[in-house]
Amino acid sequence: MSRALTLTTLIVSSLALVVSGWTALRLHQSQAEDRVITARGLVIQDGNGQARVILGAPVPDPLSKGVSQGPRASPLSGLILLGADGSERGGYGTADVGDEAMLTLDDASGTTEVFKVTANPDRGATLVIKHQNSTGAMLTSWQGKPELIFVGDNGQSHYVRPSTPSAP
Repeated sequence: MSRALTLTTLIVSSLALVVSGWTALRLHQSQAEDRVITARGLVIQDGNGQARVILGAPVPDPLSKGVSQGPRASPLSGLILLGADGSERGGYGTADVGDEAMLTLDDASGTTEVFKVTANPDRGATLVIKHQNSTGAMLTSWQGKPELIFVGDNGQSHYVRPSTPSAP
């Protein structure tokens, strides 16, 4: 074997070892338990390729059967759950405007929030339970004191507020 061929073989072999060592190191690092993944979003799909979970900062606009229903009231960062038809079924996140944290569960069409909890650092918390026919109940501390509000199917509201103590 010529000296040039031996040197070439040695260089190629060395490069192959370096590349395979680097690849093994990267593979080990990518599987390390303490690895941190940095991303703006993650979409998890079901076996049919339908998005079912969206994790994002921000998440996309609300979807009904995979079609955008217009912009959110405020950009939202968090987790969105989608039904098999691509309709938004709920989520958990924080709003960029108002600094609210919220948890929602939506009807099957993705157009009505039937359960919503909102926490606002300046205004307290609100729980809303609603039916598609617009009846529902709301428990809130928004105005600094507890209130319970019922809304009938005729749209009429009934308030329950704590009574104020009478003066002696």
